[in-house]
Amino acid sequence: MMKSNYENIKRLKLSIQSALLGAITENMRNIAVDISENKIILYFFINGEITEDDKENISIIETEVIADFEDKFDIESVIKRVDYPESIILERGCSVFQRKER
Repeated sequence: MMKSNYENIKRLKLSIQSALLGAITENMRNIAVDISENKIILYFFINGEITEDDKENISIIETEVIADFEDKFDIESVIKRVDYPESIILERGCSVFQRKER
């Protein structure tokens, strides 16, 4: 039986919180999550240049999240550069991390 989207969002929020422990870097301004049908989408808003280290770190986070879900889910990360003090506009999903900014 397919879980409701509400149940999947709750599971995703718990999963991402665990995956983010010790993984958030100083250039991450905001992280958001969403589920659309059978796709998990992670949104990362980065201050400054997006480096290979950032991409590798995000890949590890993806792996930890998808391990908590059945094979019927795919995962995608959207990485956007949004330099401070530019506003972050979240068009979809819900924030699970927001850096403190002045």
